Amino acid sequence: MVVRAQGRVMVRAALERDADYSVPGTLGISRIEIRQGRARVAADPGPRQVCVKQGWVSRAGEAALCLANQVSLEIGGHDKAFDTVSF
Repeated sequence: MVVRAQGRVMVRAALERDADYSVPGTLGISRIEIRQGRARVAADPGPRQVCVKQGWVSRAGEAALCLANQVSLEIGGHDKAFDTVSF
């Protein structure tokens, strides 16, 4: 899993280990959770909460984007479930 803020990589972590991360964005702190092989944006200061509402992601290529706060979470891997055509 890779978390970026304002275009910079802030966190690289494996999904195998439960963890919590606080990532500073342009509006404030986004809180990222890893639990049981999946990740989510648990809290974000953005006004619409789209990335929080997206919920858990766990497959290669899945992402949660907090556009207002300029924070993104993406699951890496070779066998991505989505690409720009199918997404």
